[in-house]
Amino acid sequence: MVLGSMSDIFGMIMHDASEGQMAEHKIERDDGFVTDSNGKQYVAPIEEWQESERLAIPVAKSPVLDIGCGAGRVGQYLIVHGLDWVGIDVSPGAIEACRRRGLDSVHLMSADEIRLRRRDFRTVIMFGNNFGVVGGKDKVAKMLKQLYKVTTRDAIILAGSRDPRATDEEAHLKYHQWNQSRGRPAGLVRLRMHYKGLTGQWFELLLSSPEEMSEVAERAGWHLTKTFGERKYYVGLLEK
Repeated sequence: MVLGSMSDIFGMIMHDASEGQMAEHKIERDDGFVTDSNGKQYVAPIEEWQESERLAIPVAKSPVLDIGCGAGRVGQYLIVHGLDWVGIDVSPGAIEACRRRGLDSVHLMSADEIRLRRRDFRTVIMFGNNFGVVGGKDKVAKMLKQLYKVTTRDAIILAGSRDPRATDEEAHLKYHQWNQSRGRPAGLVRLRMHYKGLTGQWFELLLSSPEEMSEVAERAGWHLTKTFGERKYYVGLLEK
């Protein structure tokens, strides 16, 4: 069965992972490449986060807006450390998972249509490749412009992404070439998820090198001033 959107599948995974289940699922790329995942990363404590995220999180300033908050792993950490946290996600299941874990400051909302009354956020977090969660470069720039409006003058963004070229795997290199032959950015990947016999619809995710992140951010008034971690998965520090 094919479900109506990525978020339907994602919400099921968030629910099961937040309940302590092994939410084993597959992520399929549109060239047929498949990655297996057990979903643990969505509820992982900070000790199990990527090194780049562990290095970046200490610079977060309250209040924090978490883009694509999932089951709330970032929120749980920040709240324990005394920060005011607000999460948004397009997945109803993710929002429910957050609330079951005691995280009530969550909103069902797409990152490309941010509708928040607050304008006082000092940090925006986009971990787990969520810098590119809305798709192509123009869409990411639009999202960053919206975030500019809901943040303070001294605000920062902690944006997770990976340099698509930071790999030796032939399947990935061929995919990048295929993308470029079609006039697409090398790191614009088209994916869908499979879980418990169900299949989600295709969605796009932009993977960006630090140089590409900087170029897109500049279009929206943000400037890349630092990176944490290695290019294979890094967190960029964006400032106004």
